[in-house]
Amino acid sequence: MDAVSQESNELSAKRIALQNTFKAHTDENGFSYEEWVNPPAGSFYEGYKKELAEIDIQMAPPLQYQS
Repeated sequence: MDAVSQESNELSAKRIALQNTFKAHTDENGFSYEEWVNPPAGSFYEGYKKELAEIDIQMAPPLQYQS
């Protein structure tokens, strides 16, 4: 397996683990749309969204247009 595939697999595993923690959190505490839209500092939702964004950027970097 090449390095790119291995990194992609690791990122996918991290994303799945993160989604599982989200599911566990919402099963225990319910889902708060208010906190999802505007997460308080240090809240679960803030950390979740930050980690998810970091993984997403690595998995699919923003397109760079050439002029």
